[in-house]
Amino acid sequence: MVSLKDTIGDYQVFLNEVLDQVTEEGFDLADFVQLDHICYRTVSLENYYVKKNELTTFAELLGETIVSERPISAFRLHDPIIHDRWRIDTIELPAPKVGSEYPEGLEHVEFVLYDNIKTFLSRYSHKQFDLKAADRGINPEVGLSLEKHSVKFHLLNLPTVIYLEHKLGITEV
Repeated sequence: MVSLKDTIGDYQVFLNEVLDQVTEEGFDLADFVQLDHICYRTVSLENYYVKKNELTTFAELLGETIVSERPISAFRLHDPIIHDRWRIDTIELPAPKVGSEYPEGLEHVEFVLYDNIKTFLSRYSHKQFDLKAADRGINPEVGLSLEKHSVKFHLLNLPTVIYLEHKLGITEV
């Protein structure tokens, strides 16, 4: 029987790497309410639909939204990933952006902040954050590239954002 690990790769090793890098960067993990979700990138639209189908074995599709002209799906795992003190319930699956190339596999994690983004940015003002989504609608976020992966910080977890998008009739971001 195929496992989640067979489908998305060794997420425990990935999480160890990311959390080690986040800590080495000087972040206090107590600043985060939740390790909201992990992201698995695909190299093609065809692979996106294959992975989307495979993930339905392990998770419920919460929704699919068009973001930057390509679909992004979110899944709530039937059995959450438990890693150290973190419970990760959600996997994000974005199709690749036209003209952008990413390697296939686990790419980033996203944390929910205790504080607002302004306070967080002030606390870590010495960091070179990606701010392109810092003013985005429902769930503004900031990102940071790490040695091998990346991490994003925002205010609401992904299932909450999807719920709000459904309630507000938002299908494209």
